[in-house]
Amino acid sequence: MSESREKLKGYLEEIDRKQDKIKGLADKIWDCPETAFGEFQSEAALMEFFRSEGFVVNEKAYGVDTAFTAEYGNGSPRIGVLGEFDALSGLSQTAGVTEKHAVVPGACGHGCGHNLLGAGAAAAALAVKKYLEDGHEGTVVFYGCPGEEGGSGKAFMARGGAFKDLDAALTWHPSTVNEVCKDSSLANFQILYEFHGISAHAAGCPEMGRSALDALELMNIGCNFLREHMMDAARVHYAITDTGGYSPNVVQDRAKAIYLIRAPKVGQAYELMERVHKIAQGAALMTETTGRHEFIKSCANLVSNRVLEKALYQAMKEVGVPEYTEEEYKLAADYTATVPGGGAASYSKLIEDHMVPENVKFLRDRRNSRLYDFIVPYEEIHQVSSGGGSTDVGDASWMCPTAQIYTATWAPGTPGHSWQVVAQGKSSIAHKGMAFAGKTIALAAMTLMEDRELLAEARREFDQEFEGQNYIPIPDGVKPRALDQIR
Repeated sequence: MSESREKLKGYLEEIDRKQDKIKGLADKIWDCPETAFGEFQSEAALMEFFRSEGFVVNEKAYGVDTAFTAEYGNGSPRIGVLGEFDALSGLSQTAGVTEKHAVVPGACGHGCGHNLLGAGAAAAALAVKKYLEDGHEGTVVFYGCPGEEGGSGKAFMARGGAFKDLDAALTWHPSTVNEVCKDSSLANFQILYEFHGISAHAAGCPEMGRSALDALELMNIGCNFLREHMMDAARVHYAITDTGGYSPNVVQDRAKAIYLIRAPKVGQAYELMERVHKIAQGAALMTETTGRHEFIKSCANLVSNRVLEKALYQAMKEVGVPEYTEEEYKLAADYTATVPGGGAASYSKLIEDHMVPENVKFLRDRRNSRLYDFIVPYEEIHQVSSGGGSTDVGDASWMCPTAQIYTATWAPGTPGHSWQVVAQGKSSIAHKGMAFAGKTIALAAMTLMEDRELLAEARREFDQEFEGQNYIPIPDGVKPRALDQIR
């Protein structure tokens, strides 16, 4: 049966009725920050939440220890809601204060807001369940996705078959703004490069040595020259993880580095990776050492679906942005004041992403807002540009029509992966933005379940977008690993 818009919005009241439980879930995950593929406490909290709400939970989903699904309903359409819950290393921070102060120095913290992301996505699934309980056909599937930060959990899940049976996938991310995400992201490959040589006394018999560290340094220099001859949007980063020891009078017989190779599309990143492999081979040849490389993970570029984008934008407008108290506005301004330059950088990025004059004026009129308590105008015709980062939501987007939104959980100017993000992770502002995201995703999901032609249109766009392109999965023998486990 087909429901009116008002009745559909009525199902969103389930999020209001259970707001304390949802907030408690977000805060519980904030309290136990865990990094990629070690999120056992956070996963357990989410699975307990879903079991208590009558969902069927499947643990160790798609061959990933901390991945799971929570499903409710029968038949089609099948709408997926993607949730994350991993934290970042070294970002321990006390909640609710406006100065940097670690809870445990050097420990982890939710510097990307994934405690909110997971709980907000769970809230969306809860509201859709209420809709399905009222006699509607369809299935909502929550995907508990670990290891987004440096682990590409969704890519490992996609290799195992995740997301392929969905009619659509929806998700969100905490941010400083309320808007539909219309950007792409960079595909990447992460590789461990290792060199082995011969140790020797660096003064007494240097001719007997073959330096693995020399090979690694030459590789890094070679990649610096490569940067002049790759596309502007591509990126090559590295971190040296083993220099072969700290004694300068010994020729180092081992050296290792992790490389992250990015480009706008999967195929382009793959080609760039092959060039980096050749540079590593040349460095080994020049130094008479041996080299090897080990595949760690990959991540596809995000290809958003405009049909779904418009459905999410309409839902955002119908749900409406949260209302804030004067105390919340003041707190947001206090956090913005802790950032060099305040909110100028994030405002400039907002302006750059818009071409329609009236939308640019709309944003300029609100440039001094203490909180971005408005919805950024959606431009149906827009330039899809590659952002500076990567997300494994990209891998889901190659499996089924996918789109996501941002909602304001942080003060203007808040930089990602910062102590300010962690400090704001339990605030009332964060909780309100999380609920707004949950309601928006739920309303869009129910709209898609009601309108099968809209889903068909999204699928047609998906098929057209990927015609002639091949997804490059993570090789079968590669296992999910956190970066600190790679030696």
